[in-house]
Amino acid sequence: MDLRVAAVICCLLVVTVPLAAPVATAAPSPTGPAAGGDSANGCFPSEGYEFTIGTQGPQIGMVLHLSLLTNLGGPGAVGIELSGSIDGPPIIELKTGVAFDGIESVGAFLNDPFAAFSIIYDYRFELPMLGSGSLDHEESEPPISGPINTTGC
Repeated sequence: MDLRVAAVICCLLVVTVPLAAPVATAAPSPTGPAAGGDSANGCFPSEGYEFTIGTQGPQIGMVLHLSLLTNLGGPGAVGIELSGSIDGPPIIELKTGVAFDGIESVGAFLNDPFAAFSIIYDYRFELPMLGSGSLDHEESEPPISGPINTTGC
């Protein structure tokens, strides 16, 4: 199975599992700096909401970014950061979403609506218990092609 397909499946599971079972806890306040700044990892342009999925052993840390929806017309992002671990350093990390630069000119936006958007994508897979080796995988080029920009982390 392609690692990108596995990452997308994991992402969908992480988003749907908290809705189906009470295994997630959410921090009541956003994480990261005030809107408009860079998040701690540099991928997303604004703060997000932090969740932890799992209580013992394997856990998934999740930061959900929704500023694109809460700052309509202005700069923002919608996306997710996932980090899976087993009582230690992360084994798998996925950061993906869409950043929006905001609407400065309605005419320019209507002429080229994709120019204001960019894809955010960063994927890392490591098995630290085996040491660094050929199983490690890192990717920052989104598996999407089309008339849209990309933003690195």
